[in-house]
Amino acid sequence: MKKNNAAMNMAIDEAILRAQKEQPTPTLRFYGWTRPAFSFGYFQNIAEEVDIDACRADGIELVKRMTGGGTVVHGWELTYTLILPRSDGEISVASAYQRIGQSLTQAFQKLSIPAQCYASCPDTSEPPPNICLTNPAEHDVMSDQNKKLAGVSVRRNRYGIMFQGYVSLDMPSPEILTRVSKDPVTQQMLHEKSTAINTDGRSITRNALIQAISETFDLGIAFHLGKLSTVERAQAKTLAEIKYATSAWNFE
Repeated sequence: MKKNNAAMNMAIDEAILRAQKEQPTPTLRFYGWTRPAFSFGYFQNIAEEVDIDACRADGIELVKRMTGGGTVVHGWELTYTLILPRSDGEISVASAYQRIGQSLTQAFQKLSIPAQCYASCPDTSEPPPNICLTNPAEHDVMSDQNKKLAGVSVRRNRYGIMFQGYVSLDMPSPEILTRVSKDPVTQQMLHEKSTAINTDGRSITRNALIQAISETFDLGIAFHLGKLSTVERAQAKTLAEIKYATSAWNFE
């Protein structure tokens, strides 16, 4: 599992997505992060969510995703991206969400981790903070304490369909969680409601989790081991420099 900085991780995903136009290749990518990072959904305003200067002082990278959804904390989780080419008989986004959630739940059960898919949203007059760690959506994976363990977001364009997801493996430090929001009430909620697989004495490795997910992942597609193509690698490098590492993309 290769680690990259935040800009390069997002750039690689987009490069693989773009490559679907000329060479359709269903891709399931697992990856890590060289430094702590927060990624934000496409419609979020990073400056409204976090103290940018404080995050930078603490060495936390900030990057906006192509996909929607809320803030995700990186560095303690297992991150994956599923990219599918467009086709006449393509799977619907709703069906893909369901099958991803079911596959992850089966992987957790193989590792003796109690989990189930989230079925419905609670009734509330106040919208919850847009933070993935504590805000479940339908088919997200929940712990037996009804706390979120895994989430996914999507982007669909003319090149293909991209699902960016994460599995909470270890808990970030309290200092990192505090930086996820400028709002003290939200900070407290994060400390109280966040969870991860490796609690209650468990010690699951990323490799064991990847193996279990690879064995249970079922979208009716066969995946094969591979590397980035020369074209994908070159385009990713360019996208990281001109897009994902820039203030224009991330903060404007």
